[in-house]
Amino acid sequence: MIWLHKQAMTLVEVLITVSLIAMLSAFLIPAVSQSLQQRENGLTASRLRIAVNAFELCLAETGAYPEDVSRAVVPPEMTDYFRDLEIDWWPEVNALGAKWDWDKNNNFAYSVSMVDPAASKKQLRKFDALVDDGDLTAGTFRKVGTRYHYILEE
Repeated sequence: MIWLHKQAMTLVEVLITVSLIAMLSAFLIPAVSQSLQQRENGLTASRLRIAVNAFELCLAETGAYPEDVSRAVVPPEMTDYFRDLEIDWWPEVNALGAKWDWDKNNNFAYSVSMVDPAASKKQLRKFDALVDDGDLTAGTFRKVGTRYHYILEE
């Protein structure tokens, strides 16, 4: 008996394969996207807490916060604290696509800020829920203009 071997897939088999891949992608892409956003939020929240601790340590040891500086610039008074806490990422754009900044603002006294984040408002609200209350207009973490401030002193 001679066996005939199929050399190619039929149109129905191709359509079924493409449909299965499309269905799997429809479930997989949003899950991967959400996972990446959670990772970005977690990394940024961790770094925010480390920076806040550094500035609060400076206040506790010297009795004052450093003066305001430009975005991504380490205040001179913070050099030793940043070195001790291994904050070498301050000048870089963070995982939310923003520059870090030490701010003194008219609306409040001092904050660790993120300037012009590339992340969506939805992601920033989720970030706020992770570090504060989920409301970008109130609480410790707020949006003012194009900056998002974690307020240390009002």
